[in-house]
This record gives sequence, C-alpha cells and structure tokens, in this order.
Amino acid sequence: MLTTFSAIYIGFCTFRSLFFIHLPLSFWISDIIFLYKFILTSFLFCAVLKDRAIFYLAKVITHLAIISIPFYLLQLISGDLVYGIGRFINLPPHVHDDVYTNFIVFTYVKLHAIRNSGFAWEPGAFGFFLNMGLLMHLMNNKFTFDKDAKWLVVAIVTTLSTTSYIALLVVIFMYLRARGVKMATLIIFIGPVLFVLAFQLPFLVNKIASIYQSDSEDMNNIEFLSNWYFKRGTQMPLNRFSSMMYLCQLFGMNLIWGVSNIFEDSVPILKTINLSNGIFSFMAKFGLIGLTYMLNRAYVLFKKFSNSTEISLYYIAVILILGFGEQIFIINLTMCFFFLYYYSKPEEPEEEQEEISLNKLGHTATPEIGGVNN
Repeated sequence: MLTTFSAIYIGFCTFRSLFFIHLPLSFWISDIIFLYKFILTSFLFCAVLKDRAIFYLAKVITHLAIISIPFYLLQLISGDLVYGIGRFINLPPHVHDDVYTNFIVFTYVKLHAIRNSGFAWEPGAFGFFLNMGLLMHLMNNKFTFDKDAKWLVVAIVTTLSTTSYIALLVVIFMYLRARGVKMATLIIFIGPVLFVLAFQLPFLVNKIASIYQSDSEDMNNIEFLSNWYFKRGTQMPLNRFSSMMYLCQLFGMNLIWGVSNIFEDSVPILKTINLSNGIFSFMAKFGLIGLTYMLNRAYVLFKKFSNSTEISLYYIAVILILGFGEQIFIINLTMCFFFLYYYSKPEEPEEEQEEISLNKLGHTATPEIGGVNN
C-alpha cells in the first residue's frame, strides 16, 4: 500500500513541478522529504496499530482532555502559578516574550488566560484535537454517548473557540441523526434554538462578521501592515477569511494542483505573514486534488464504520469546519486519514464474535470426529 501511495505522490509532485509550477529543484526535494518526514510516520502508526489505531487515538486525546481540566481551573484561579510551573520545567519552544509556556500535557498562553489550550499550542488547535477525538470515539463505540464523550464535550466548551463550537454543534446533530432522531424533528425543535443562539452569543455570528470585516480591511493594506510587523520582528496575523482571499489572490488556478510543501518560500511577503486557514494552506501545498483525495479516504473510513452516506458527510463537514480555522491538515493526525481506511475496521458485536469462534471450533473438531468414526 505504501509503495503505491508513494509512487502516486512522487509522480504527482514531479508532474506539477515540470508542467505547472516551474520552481527551483529545492521545492520538489522538500515535497519528497515531506513524504518521509510526515506521511511515512503516519503510515507506520496506522500499519503497526491497524484496527486499534482509532481506539488509541481517541483514548489518548480523551485522557489528555481530562488532564487539562484541573490545570485549566488552576489557570483561572492563578495563571501566574501555571506559568511558573511551565517556566520551572523549561521545555522548548522557548518563547522570550513571557506570554507562552508548556509542559507537554498543558500549555499556558497569557493572551488566552480564560481559555483552555490543553496540550496544543492554542485553544482553537486544542478544540480541533478534541472534536476529532470525539468523532473517533463515537465512531468506534457505535455512537454511544458515554463518560469519555462527556469529558470531551466539557473540554471543548473550555476552549471558547468559535470554530470548535460550530464543529461540536455538527457533531451533536450527527449523533442525534445516528441515534434515529428524524430530520424534521431536529429542524422543528432544535433549529430555532440554534438560530437564536447563533445571533445572540457574541462568539458566533457576530464574531464571524467582525472577523470578515476586519479581514477585508487588512487585505486592502496588506503590504503596509506586513512591513510594519516585519520591522518589529513579528509576523502579520491573517485570520481565516483574509488567509483564504490572499492565497487565492496569490496563486489563483495553481491552487488546483498546489504549489509546494514550502509554498511560503515562493513569495517573499509570505515570510512576514502568519496564515490561519488550514484548508487553503493545504491547497497551496497539495492543491484541491490533494485535499479531495484526503477527504475521499476519510469518507471511505467513516462510511465503513457508519454504513451511512449522510453520517459520513457530517464527519467530512466537521473536518472542513475545523480546517477552515486552524492549520491542522498537515499534522500527523490528519495525515493518518490517508491510511486509516485501509487498516481500521468496526469491532464486531460480542454475539458475532462468539458465533465465529464456535464455527472455528466446529471446523477444527470435524476431522477429529470423522477420524474417530472411521
């Protein structure tokens, strides 16, 4: 399987480099290194754990989510104490502006003093891992909303992340549909509630509209703003919409097949800009073609567990929602979707396992009985 995937990947990168992109050889070499540095490690994880890969991914994320809760509560009581713990342990990366510290299981960012960053680099990224953990947990447990699922929901709430909240709403909607709740019932009873909440809660529609307006203004002054940030030794942060619009403006049709894994080096101004849209950053790396292939493999995985096209599409919707707000499509967890569909399979009910075992015993015993009769 890895041989076929690698051949297609290298062929794709080579073809676009020769006929579409025309960048220096170093860009093609970086794309090949990416295959072995990130994609190969994701393959090894799936190949070693096989049908237990999803179980362990969900379990690890759940345990880390539970661990984050007491640290988050301590952060609310005394952020300086949590910051001091991190500085005492003194793990990299070493950020020298005294706003960030981490100790593997928890990250404290002073800019997000009332939000839970958990083991990730910021609350939105933590929300991505939590939602993915919840998806995999529900998928692996036949949509049983047990104690672990509740812990994950609690942790998602503590992130105070708009993207994570929207994804969680889709997960809840998907769960209700998977449990047999009719679409008409959801639309009639839950639809109006969600509509009111979307416009009343400050971190949903109002925040999204504010971000879009701010992003549009930034796009009109991007040259000036990027130089201003560069002179102060930092990068200009571009939000979700402005990141999308700027990459479309820069690369246009090249987003269909992508530019390179290090596309930032192809345009000097990108070195002074911090992009935040994971979908379009991935498209700049591997194109709409690469994104479509990854989502297709994820869909095959979800369809295998849910046996439902509708439920599988909800899974894809959650991934796209989370990817729109965070640079998460190039991490190892997401790369696993290239291979999980091949190695993972739903657990068989205990009754079926017992029947299979009895059948095997029956087949094994038959020759012996025949021998005795003879």
